[in-house]
Amino acid sequence: MRINISIDIEDIIRRALSSHMTAYCRPLPKNFSLPSILVQKVGGSDDATIDSFEVVLDSRADTEAAADETLRKAIGILKAVAGLQTTELRHVSVNSSGSWGSDPVRPELAMCSARLTVVAHQTKVEVS
Repeated sequence: MRINISIDIEDIIRRALSSHMTAYCRPLPKNFSLPSILVQKVGGSDDATIDSFEVVLDSRADTEAAADETLRKAIGILKAVAGLQTTELRHVSVNSSGSWGSDPVRPELAMCSARLTVVAHQTKVEVS
């Protein structure tokens, strides 16, 4: 039987960003590079074969300015990739962005976050 399933949106986003910057999926490695983006799926919904994922990007850097710039570049990259329509990503919209703060684990680091809605097609798989 062929069924539709959701894609691994965190890994798809990480791969899209990794050509241009350091990006991770959870768990964040103990020794991570700066600046970097952490990708986390935090929710979403589906409609037939289209998923709308809620995704949080956390940008970490030595300064707030670097964390903010990295976050803005990551959003721009994802929008450009979605616009090409060559991957599973179809549309990216920003729900909230630029909440500054410090990393809860490493308070010496600056962190900026954005919450996105990422639209993607489901994939078909064979199950027995």
